[in-house]
Amino acid sequence: MKEKNFIKKTSQTISDGADQVLDQLKAGFSKIGDFGTSTKNKFIDYVKEVFNVLPLLEKAGFKTNRLIVGVSIPPSVEIHFSRFKEVDKEEIDALYEEYKEKKMFKLILKSLLMSNDFQSKLSSDNLVFSETCIEISIPPKVSIKYLNRDIANLNKIEADFD
Repeated sequence: MKEKNFIKKTSQTISDGADQVLDQLKAGFSKIGDFGTSTKNKFIDYVKEVFNVLPLLEKAGFKTNRLIVGVSIPPSVEIHFSRFKEVDKEEIDALYEEYKEKKMFKLILKSLLMSNDFQSKLSSDNLVFSETCIEISIPPKVSIKYLNRDIANLNKIEADFD
């Protein structure tokens, strides 16, 4: 029940912020003269699609930390994720089946799972895994981010006091 409320609360937060971000996108695009109206609208629809799949990705155990929209040529969407729970292969397969028509969901989830597998094979005495960043642009890019162990421990202590 607690998990369902967490996902519902996160979904509402994402929805509340989406309209504000989309208004800012429209304003940003109006400043870039090389974008035609149809290109602007396609990109805005693209960003809306990303917003719509973020709550679905939480079902797979990935929380969105932040989302950055690059109003540039080419435009980009950068999403930073943390894994907050492990989801078994059967549940992942069920999500793929349930949302098989959502290409963006499949693209992002596949990238997150690949990154998670890759990251699990890396280790360092001084660095700890922080988050995965997926940049949807031309070309797309997945980054695995690490923090210095001392900074990560300090952030954890500060979070415990909040």
